[in-house]
Amino acid sequence: MAFTKDAWQRAGGYPEWLDYCEDVVFDLQLRRAGLRFGHAPQALARFRPRSTLRAFVRQYYQYARGDGKADLYLKRHLIRYATYTLAPIALIAGFWYNLIWLGLLLAAAAYLYGPYRQLSRWLGGLSLADKLLAALWVPVIRLVGDAAKMAGYPVGYRWRRRHRPPAWNRQSA
Repeated sequence: MAFTKDAWQRAGGYPEWLDYCEDVVFDLQLRRAGLRFGHAPQALARFRPRSTLRAFVRQYYQYARGDGKADLYLKRHLIRYATYTLAPIALIAGFWYNLIWLGLLLAAAAYLYGPYRQLSRWLGGLSLADKLLAALWVPVIRLVGDAAKMAGYPVGYRWRRRHRPPAWNRQSA
């Protein structure tokens, strides 16, 4: 990200009170200030996924904690809590109404479609065993990531309630 000093001032400065999601808050402040974003297709950006499941959990816990601190994406987090509350109930109800299981299966397929689509781009030179292993990791990563987010958001929310951080316009979040 690159921005001018004038843009920084018009956005109200960088939200240094945040340890995570500060870039998202700053982007939203820039948009609120009416500033335009440019795209530099020649720019190179690299992303290295976490190498262990533990590091991945920590990363997504901190992202969600940052969301809670900044009051970001409440609706998205509430949908996640509702989904993980209702899914087990639906699973049990399926014993009486088998059609519910079909609905759950379709919902799970929709939930995992994006990650599997992305994974398919990276499977090229892998052996069949490695492809299968990668495919088996997708639901694990999704579930573990969601659990980390559900644990992190309330921690950030409690922090926000205790510390009363600076107000900012959350209309876009």
